[in-house]
Amino acid sequence: MKKVREVQLAEDVISFEWDNKKAFNLKYTAHYGFIRSLCDKDLVGSLEDFSLKEKGYEYFVQVGIGGSALPATAALTFLKGSYFNFYGGKRYFALDNLDPERLKFVLSLNLDKAFFHVVSKSGKTSETLLQFFILLEKGKIKPENVAISTSKGSFLDDLGERLGIKRFYIPEEVVGRYSVFTTVGLLALDFFGLDVEVFIEGGKNGVRAYRNGFSFPNEFVDFAIGNYKEGKNILVVFPYKDRLLKVGEWFRQLWAESLGKDGKGQTPVLALGVTDQHSQLQLYQDGPKDKAFVFIDMPECCDFVAEDDHGFGLFKGVSAGKLMNIEKEATKRALRSKDLPVSEIYIKRPDEFALGNLFVSLMIATAKAGEVLGVDPFNQPGVELSKKFAREALKNA
Repeated sequence: MKKVREVQLAEDVISFEWDNKKAFNLKYTAHYGFIRSLCDKDLVGSLEDFSLKEKGYEYFVQVGIGGSALPATAALTFLKGSYFNFYGGKRYFALDNLDPERLKFVLSLNLDKAFFHVVSKSGKTSETLLQFFILLEKGKIKPENVAISTSKGSFLDDLGERLGIKRFYIPEEVVGRYSVFTTVGLLALDFFGLDVEVFIEGGKNGVRAYRNGFSFPNEFVDFAIGNYKEGKNILVVFPYKDRLLKVGEWFRQLWAESLGKDGKGQTPVLALGVTDQHSQLQLYQDGPKDKAFVFIDMPECCDFVAEDDHGFGLFKGVSAGKLMNIEKEATKRALRSKDLPVSEIYIKRPDEFALGNLFVSLMIATAKAGEVLGVDPFNQPGVELSKKFAREALKNA
């Protein structure tokens, strides 16, 4: 039977290998707010009208935390590489932690050459607001050097209006950690000249492919939650390229914050190959058998061969990429030898279309996992409680 074109396009950019043990027979239906955000016809046009590409800025600073920063950081790192900030040209920084030392560094930049994107869905995120207030006061940043992404009618929206700052609105039905395809993720991509329309089209393809039987999201749920129900309470996310590390961080928040409720949830732990073969693998192999493993990999974007191994006898003619792949496969084999469940997501191309497809597929998988567990994957009552306690402490300080 001939495959639907959309499914073939998706399979051309993503594959999923897994130890098939359990199937929840999930339906290939998906009607979520983050999917509807892909169909915002005005979004690309508004980005083009506001485009920052030719305005002479040297720095892009994302002021936000969690889902207000990770989508942009993960996308840029995947598409431009982990070290693009060191090669000259435009640079990216995220104020996604409250450490004053990070803020001090940003304040040391030539702020006339910096553009600030302040992001808070609620418009009242404490860490984001405080840092924005300090930037306004200490950095004297100009309103024309700032854009805000928030909810309509929020405090941040009202403040932006008073200060004459451009505002973009995050759809009410899109939760922060699912906001990749809003200005939360897209404004930074546009700043660095990446193809926003192709990125969005990759997301749309992921949705259309899924609705036509693209099995990756459902199989991911079968693997991860199937093993969770058999006592694997920890999901080790094991990217095997530096440029995939931030994608792992983005997914870690997505999986943890969406599913950790009502005494349920699978704890995502991040490891980096090959580095953490030398720090965590001993525990994974010989420690508690409470973990399932998802490796994430992609082709090398460059490679280097050792033509001379100086008599060592193993590495002559061997490239760094080849050794990395050999070690990954050896690690998977070692884990399987201990009867530990292993899977691998492989992204076949390092481009906007593939990344858009990956992001939407993992968001669909997370939403489906919530359905299997019987939890709401779009709220975060535990986070809201800690915010309430912090505000109470501020009032009493």
